[in-house]
Amino acid sequence: MAQLFSLGHMHTFMKIPTYTQTPGLDHYPVSERFAVYRETHKRLMREDTAYQRRFTSYLTTLIIMVFIPIVGWAIAAYLVFRQQEFQNQRIGDVLQSVA
Repeated sequence: MAQLFSLGHMHTFMKIPTYTQTPGLDHYPVSERFAVYRETHKRLMREDTAYQRRFTSYLTTLIIMVFIPIVGWAIAAYLVFRQQEFQNQRIGDVLQSVA
């Protein structure tokens, strides 16, 4: 695939990592792999502060990146309605003064 950028492990376009690519997971039956992965994640969250910090940072960033557009749209909607109300009032003032 085409080289787009080089940031850590992302060297090629559309090389998407999934939990199934975790080294050592292939030692477990397919039906148990997700449970093993999830339990190991929980253990690392309890015992490994560097892992916990990195995951918390990732999750916080993700939440903020989703929250900002929602707030932006809410502010934009408020401004649109406020502007429409202003225009209605001013145009109404002009129309009523001519009639």
